[in-house]
Amino acid sequence: MLIALNSFIPIIHCVMKRPILYLLLFLCVSAKSQLYVDNSGHTALGDWQNTDALLTVKPSSQSFIQDLVSLESTTSSCALKIYNHTPASELNGYNTVGVDIFCQVQPYRDNIGIRSYALTGDALNTGSSYGVISKAGYGCNGWNYGICTSLLGPHDGAGIYSTVIGYPDGYQITGQWAGFFNGDVKVVGSLTANTLTQTSDYRLKENIRQLGNDNLSKLMDMNVVKYKFKNYEISLGDTATVPHYAFDDNNPLLKSDHFGLIAQELMEIYPELVIEGQDGYLTVNYVELIPILVKSIQELNEKVEELERGSDKSANRNSPTLSQSQIKYNQVVLYQNDPNPFTENTTIRCQIPQGISSAVLYIYDMNGLQIDSFSVPSRGDVSLIIEGSRLNAGMYLYSLIADGTVVDTKRMILTK
Repeated sequence: MLIALNSFIPIIHCVMKRPILYLLLFLCVSAKSQLYVDNSGHTALGDWQNTDALLTVKPSSQSFIQDLVSLESTTSSCALKIYNHTPASELNGYNTVGVDIFCQVQPYRDNIGIRSYALTGDALNTGSSYGVISKAGYGCNGWNYGICTSLLGPHDGAGIYSTVIGYPDGYQITGQWAGFFNGDVKVVGSLTANTLTQTSDYRLKENIRQLGNDNLSKLMDMNVVKYKFKNYEISLGDTATVPHYAFDDNNPLLKSDHFGLIAQELMEIYPELVIEGQDGYLTVNYVELIPILVKSIQELNEKVEELERGSDKSANRNSPTLSQSQIKYNQVVLYQNDPNPFTENTTIRCQIPQGISSAVLYIYDMNGLQIDSFSVPSRGDVSLIIEGSRLNAGMYLYSLIADGTVVDTKRMILTK
């Protein structure tokens, strides 16, 4: 049996005893639409539809309604609550969904599934405002997502768009992104990514200048430290009864050592690399420290090449060259030390033919000062062990001089 009730049947007003029926009748009269109820209790307000829903609200195609359903609460903290406690045995293979919204409009119109505002009209209100609060959990064998979004179709856009600097309704994004953030983003904890890139296209740069040549000395003034993170307290408002902290006590970030620079110290050397956050704490731009390291290596390479050229000229002026009788047995060869860099000991191999009467291995610092020397009495394939405990950590040069002639010069690095 299908019952149709319209605004022109006053007798219905007499039989309605419950407040909810008064409300439904009021909606029928206001919208000049109809209320349908079938034998199974399925109810439709507006045009009748054969749906599985217990309640269907659909105005006639001729009517234009700005808001289909409007709920306003002045006496309750929640205007609408929806619970779905359907047992799994009753779902017949379907998922449990609290709210299922499908929105489709005509072309050239914005299509918004959910629009949410959380505003306070009182400037003295000390509470918080949340546009959306979402929680998910206790899924044993499935996935748990507080918010799960997807970007569909072949067009540009983002699964999640967020901004704090204008364009509140978004703007045209080039490309397809899982997330697009227009503004500063802060992460408390670790950020994991396969790659990290930084915008560096010259078309987005201006006032481009070459870096000066004093970066190596500044690099040597940097104080590299090993440290552990503090677990600092975070504020949850006046309603918090117990203190809350940024990290869990078992977080690996608190237990492991970390390496880096102190922002206050780096500010004295490169203030451009230190940024003060909105919370007042200083952060270091380690990404832009990389070009400075590259420039410092270039400066160091220039000094090494200049030193090598000076050593070759000095040796050629003051030392005789090998005679043909001395090199006829074999060539004098100096090999790269192994391992390099080294922390304890390293081995330097050299090839000394029988015709060489004197062979000495000299070690110099990067300023050209002699640090140590080792006589090579043996001939043939000779190995010398250099003990790291005899040197300070740093970069060194070692040269093999045979019968007064510089055979070769190489670099080695000691780390501690």
